[in-house]
Amino acid sequence: MKVGPLVVDYRTWKMLAWCGPIFMGTFVVFWGILAGNIPPFSPAASAVEVKEHYLQNSTSIMIGMSVCLTVTSFYMAWGCAISQVMRRVHTGDSHLASIEMMGATITAAPIMTACAIWLTAAHEVQALSPEIMHMLYWFGWLLIDLAYMVTSFQIAAISIVFMRDKREKPLVPAWVSWWGWVTFASFFPVSLIPFVTTGPFAFNGSFNFWIAFFTWFIWCPSLSFYIIKAIPRLKAEDEAAAALGRPAHVD
Repeated sequence: MKVGPLVVDYRTWKMLAWCGPIFMGTFVVFWGILAGNIPPFSPAASAVEVKEHYLQNSTSIMIGMSVCLTVTSFYMAWGCAISQVMRRVHTGDSHLASIEMMGATITAAPIMTACAIWLTAAHEVQALSPEIMHMLYWFGWLLIDLAYMVTSFQIAAISIVFMRDKREKPLVPAWVSWWGWVTFASFFPVSLIPFVTTGPFAFNGSFNFWIAFFTWFIWCPSLSFYIIKAIPRLKAEDEAAAALGRPAHVD
């Protein structure tokens, strides 16, 4: 669509927005189900037990982690679509949209690195000692969990901006932003993971896995749904502005 002197490619914008559901659906299937991380193998397992787990499941772990290494880039692309919608709500100073874009990009990095660590462990399981296998297993979990603050900044930026939307019907409803804050708060106990191997705050525990992880698993598709719906709404706003001879807001 031509908006003033610029052409806005809403189709590409919407394709980027769909990267969120693609990432989340693929990640749950390949990381969570195929690779056996829903629920995770016990953090209390001995080095010998970890190696045996990888020996028995090496093929499924390798397939799952190989796919997730690739598809995690979709999270970054999804962040680009979100930042564009945010700039249509929070005009002027767009630092929060920049934080969101950086947060999405950097969030992808530890996820991809953790998947590469677990992929290496599964690929080399025959050659590695139980102690090295145990170290790699924990290395992946410490990285994917304790990098949560980058994602927290992303979630906070998104929640702040969409709670400021003054439209009669906001692009993203308030409950999604409030759920973002619930997700933000649920991440902090994850810092206890290095110190416990059992109980609710272990990386497979009732809080630090089943609550902290799944608040994010709910937030991602919920936000995606409204970001995808927001794009035709913004296109309609631009068309209405053009029909009235008013300048449309384009970034």
